[in-house]
Amino acid sequence: MQKKVKKRGLELRKNWPGYLLIAPAVLAILSLSIYPLFRGIYLSFVNYNLVRPNEAIFNTFAGLQNYVKIFTNAVFQQSVVNTVKWTVVNLVAQLIVAMLLALALNKKLKGRSLYRTLILVPWAVPHAIAAMTFTFLYNANVGIINILAVKLGMLTESISWLGSIDYAFWCVALVAIWKGIPFQMIFILAALQGIPESVYESAEMDGASRWQSFWRITLPIIKEPLAIATILNLIGIVSCFNTIWLMTEGGPLYSTEILYTFAYREAFINHNFGTAAAASVILFLFMALFSWIYLRMVREKE
Repeated sequence: MQKKVKKRGLELRKNWPGYLLIAPAVLAILSLSIYPLFRGIYLSFVNYNLVRPNEAIFNTFAGLQNYVKIFTNAVFQQSVVNTVKWTVVNLVAQLIVAMLLALALNKKLKGRSLYRTLILVPWAVPHAIAAMTFTFLYNANVGIINILAVKLGMLTESISWLGSIDYAFWCVALVAIWKGIPFQMIFILAALQGIPESVYESAEMDGASRWQSFWRITLPIIKEPLAIATILNLIGIVSCFNTIWLMTEGGPLYSTEILYTFAYREAFINHNFGTAAAASVILFLFMALFSWIYLRMVREKE
């Protein structure tokens, strides 16, 4: 036992320059990630409304009261439904389109490199710029979408796309899908390029159709990287905040409100940090679940 302790002491003294080099990164993680996490969990169990800091109950233990409040809140309930809807719509649409694009770009096409570069452009555009650009395109007065639709006879008059309960969600989702497709496509394309061409040639000689080759060869081979890419994309979709907030702020009438925007509204508009922290903890549990699934997949692959 003493030998082990001495050995560890020697290792610490020997490696102290390395520990000093990583110390800033460790401190940054502790201050910017670990502390806010535990601080948020703490706030979810206390009465912490900055609008009423002079009340006797301010910063006192509330138990599960904040969780009861949000679960009985109609806006929170709608945000949960919208989050599920948002996740499913984005995930399915991005997966299908990304798969089709990856299959097309995996073939020998003239100008393939140019097409690959152009498809990556949405991913490179910052969320703020994309949100502002599409907000202008959707504008009821000067938006090019309304102008073209009216001139082509598709609409009799301009529509306030982002101001409509029926259209706002789908308009914002379209922007998120447009930005998310390249990320998914890169993973799928990389996996497709790892499949030998000889496998498809053998299948073709055996009389397999394109659909059979895709279903029985392509999909089984790329299922692991595809699953990992899907989980990573899922985390990004659930935590999507910038696009929704910059375009609609969760409106109109909370039709585009998701858990992320609900927590932000409670904290920085209603100043109720207790309920905001409770919503954030629930969102954190969702994200932790997806992260656990991702890590488990990576370990199984290794």
